[in-house]
Amino acid sequence: MLTYLINVTADILALSLVVGVMFAFIDRTSTDKGKMICRICMVLGLIAAGIRAYITNTKRLKAGWKVGAYGYTTAICLFIITAVILVVFARWYFKRSGKAKLQAVCEILISAFTGLLTASYIYCALPNVLVYPFKFDTGGNGVLSTEYLFRLGGYLLGLMICIASAVSANKLCAVAGKKGYTKLMCAVFYCVNTIYAVYCFARLMLVLIPRKIFESDVLFSFAAASNNGSRFYTYILFFLLIIEAVFLIVKSYTSKEPYSTNAEHRKQKAVWRSAKRGSVVLCVCFILGILCSTLFVKLNTVVIREAPVEDPIIDNDVLFVPLEMVEDGHLHRFGYTTEEGSLVRFIVVLKQENTNNYGVGLDACEICGEAGYYENKDDQIVCKKCNVVMNKTTIGMKGGCNPIIIEYDIDENGITVPIEEMVKNQSRFKN
Repeated sequence: MLTYLINVTADILALSLVVGVMFAFIDRTSTDKGKMICRICMVLGLIAAGIRAYITNTKRLKAGWKVGAYGYTTAICLFIITAVILVVFARWYFKRSGKAKLQAVCEILISAFTGLLTASYIYCALPNVLVYPFKFDTGGNGVLSTEYLFRLGGYLLGLMICIASAVSANKLCAVAGKKGYTKLMCAVFYCVNTIYAVYCFARLMLVLIPRKIFESDVLFSFAAASNNGSRFYTYILFFLLIIEAVFLIVKSYTSKEPYSTNAEHRKQKAVWRSAKRGSVVLCVCFILGILCSTLFVKLNTVVIREAPVEDPIIDNDVLFVPLEMVEDGHLHRFGYTTEEGSLVRFIVVLKQENTNNYGVGLDACEICGEAGYYENKDDQIVCKKCNVVMNKTTIGMKGGCNPIIIEYDIDENGITVPIEEMVKNQSRFKN
């Protein structure tokens, strides 16, 4: 559950804040036509992200990295163009002065490029999030299993946090615009987009420089540091919006707006209440965002108690494991090195105390390959790669994330596994 909560917030929490601010900016400074253009662009961005997610996760692309590189490059170029257009047309766009035809051109240009910028951000960040539900590995137990529902719960909770962050950021900027603090709203718009554009630039460098397409030790060091500290971009965005929230809350108590009727006064108070609620939600999301990148990561870090690879007794053409070596109920791993030099591992675990009911199989599965298994603090057998907990009673049976079955015999003395089984399965192990 925590894995997907952490992943979703890491991927799109910053994007959510940026998109919330951008829509507030367009809604407060553009006509209905401009708002419609921006929303159409957002839908196109969602469709493009969906197509990219499908293609990159169902087909092997020889140059799949270019798909992401083109997206980041487009986002950076659109940001620069949008910033330039806003500077050039600021007078006519914000003051509504000049010819009506020029004013219409300004609105269409700014709305279109802001919408395209939003679409490019979504295209870059969203594809990974869209495919997470299709990667919930439940060991073949299906979508109604507890494992799937836990993962889905974490995924949906992450989406809720991101949506709430976008709505609160939108509310705060919208109130700033309604109350006449247009410069504050525009400053936040410029700052959040600049910060996110720097993040996109760092991601682009991290793609291009390792492939020798662009060479710079300084930029690579910056990109690596940016990637390792990507959560700080989110923190900075939250910090900017919290400054705006504090400003609006102070103004809600000190501002004395004229009103002619009680209804108008109530309407003014409702706008300020909206800012206060947005501030509270923003702070809650900020705290949850910090927890997702710190405490929850620590709680989700699994300490693997990896059993050592033991040597079975080689007797003619079979491997022999005495029962006294494995009757303690814990996971035991054994290995045999083939003539080609491959170490083929298999596991043995007692399924039920005071019985000769043992689970035997390769230390690998059909889904996660040679990742293997470990025993957690609750004495459960867990897949190292996908963290699925094995049902001990099904070890030795085919399916899901269960160990790959092999031939073996068991008697009152021990377990024997034909060496032929190890040779037959050596291609499953790379080492």
